[in-house]
Amino acid sequence: MERILPAYPLMVKDPYFSFWAKTENFAEENVVFWTGAEKGMYGIVKVSGTPYRFLGKAEGAESAVQTQLRVTAFTTDCTFRAGNATLSVRFVSPLPPDDLATLSCPVCYMEYTVEGADDTEVILALHENVCYNEGFGGEMRGGKLRAEGFEAAFMGLGRQAPLSHNEDVACADWGYFYLSGEHTAYEGEDGNRRIVSRNRKKTGVVMVAYDDIASVRYFGETLRGYYAATHTIVEALCETYARIQEIDAALEKHDERLRDCAAPYEGYYPVLVASLRQSLGAHKLVRNAAGEVLFLSKECYSNGCMATVDVTYPSAPLYLLYNPELLRGMLRPVLAFAEMPVWTFGFAPHDVGSYPIACGQVYGADDADNALEGNAAAGGYRQTKYDFYLLPPNASPYTPADQMPIEESADILILLAAIFRADGDLSLFRRHGKTLGKWAQYLVEFGLKPENQLCTDDFAGHSVNNLNLAIKATVGIACYAVLCDAAGKPRLGTKYRTVAEAYAREIAALGDTRTHLPLTWDSAAESFGLKYNLAFDKILGLQLFPQSLCEKEVDCYLAHADRYGVPLDTRATYTKADWLIWAACLTDDTDKRNRFVAYLRRYLRESPDRIPFGDWYDAVTAQAKHFRNRTVVGGCFMLAAELRKKIDNTQKT
Repeated sequence: MERILPAYPLMVKDPYFSFWAKTENFAEENVVFWTGAEKGMYGIVKVSGTPYRFLGKAEGAESAVQTQLRVTAFTTDCTFRAGNATLSVRFVSPLPPDDLATLSCPVCYMEYTVEGADDTEVILALHENVCYNEGFGGEMRGGKLRAEGFEAAFMGLGRQAPLSHNEDVACADWGYFYLSGEHTAYEGEDGNRRIVSRNRKKTGVVMVAYDDIASVRYFGETLRGYYAATHTIVEALCETYARIQEIDAALEKHDERLRDCAAPYEGYYPVLVASLRQSLGAHKLVRNAAGEVLFLSKECYSNGCMATVDVTYPSAPLYLLYNPELLRGMLRPVLAFAEMPVWTFGFAPHDVGSYPIACGQVYGADDADNALEGNAAAGGYRQTKYDFYLLPPNASPYTPADQMPIEESADILILLAAIFRADGDLSLFRRHGKTLGKWAQYLVEFGLKPENQLCTDDFAGHSVNNLNLAIKATVGIACYAVLCDAAGKPRLGTKYRTVAEAYAREIAALGDTRTHLPLTWDSAAESFGLKYNLAFDKILGLQLFPQSLCEKEVDCYLAHADRYGVPLDTRATYTKADWLIWAACLTDDTDKRNRFVAYLRRYLRESPDRIPFGDWYDAVTAQAKHFRNRTVVGGCFMLAAELRKKIDNTQKT
């Protein structure tokens, strides 16, 4: 079976509903959660009484022979030969970004067709370990219900403790899973309970749903999912069952659009497919008490932070392309926290908590003085982090050296300008103008020659005078000018545009006498680093930097490329998937753009790590560097032709 991706999304909805296959032959390995933990999801087709497994290593069944594997925007499709029968299966994750109700409805499903045999039964089973983390099980509770057209069995822990921890590499230890079918059951013995769906029709659908009971705690307010806030889990199952054909048709249209976006670049479609479900499924969609959309990310497998700004920034192209309201939903929590008393800095925060609890920024918390940080208790049980947002200004819970002042402040200003260019919405800018003005001024004062401070790519350590960070600050200042102009403040807009142009000239002048820009203002001429922050200058038509500078940068990158991409900078051989595509945007040469896409496509095919798309990896070996399942891969949409066309058309009107 030809490899397409490192891991294949089967049923993906949100950070606590995310099941994957880690090999091309689905019957040869167990299903895993995005964390890598094996989960009991088993598929069996019985042909004349003989069981053949097609998903997971179910005992007592021989392996069906997989003959086909295909991945589209929202589906993973496969075909098996089992005795004299042919089984076709489609795993569907309904995540249309422009339909918030369907996006947030907590139901995925498996469609199947059996041909070539009369006596068949298709079985899907979920083991109790889908309901808890390894080593944290307990007494189970379950049963079944009957609805029009199907039955549904359900199960969950007997003692429910919603939102009882906010760790990173973990599933939920609360809620109930549901499994539909012609006939279903909750069965088994203690420690081996399961829900089972049995289906004798030749064509059918089996739904899997997750009722999380409570989705997030948002600054003290417990919220249910966007859909679940107004519907029960039973209504979710019934509505999905009634709308299967409608949902499938809508997803197919999205897939057609995705293919159109990818068409100019060879091998780009699989990269976008690898990115789409993962990025969307690393968020939870809710509404706050005011009815505003919040699209809350989990910083998966890096630290579990919630609504991380420098995760939102790289993921933005996907959402600018399909639904900017989701991007506004990512920024609202950060802007809300930034105006709480405890946040006393003159720059933007990094996050608003640790998923699924918005408790205030947890990154850079000074646990030595405050003893408020820490998730692992001595007894081994899971904890929740302290509600930092409650603290008064004089509490000073944060270590200044661990903040990302330029990074986060510029990120938000750039994204607000991109949102405005995409759909004309200035609501967040108007509401938070005073705060945003303070951050813009911070960039003016400190952005051109950044001090020794963190940025999102400092995996090799801090650096002073980072040029990529200076470029980001410059673009951020220009974006603030765009927002001021749009809000009817032309004098303020002119003031900040003038500063941005002056900074851009000084940066560009450094490159005039060199083959490329070095890593920092004062580093050796042969040093380099991906200046991906130039991408929004081009995408938004700011015209700060000359195209000749961008082309020289790209030529430098390609000259330093390894088998799987261009190193992030001179200090190490690792790279970032999202930034490779952003770097590709800097050139107008399609052949050069295709080379960047080819590096990433090769990585997806050949990486030795069978995990959800790891965005940080070694450009020489293709080994993933810790990260997996992060929403940042939405940045791989930066090259999408429709994105550029959409923003350009908005500019003209």
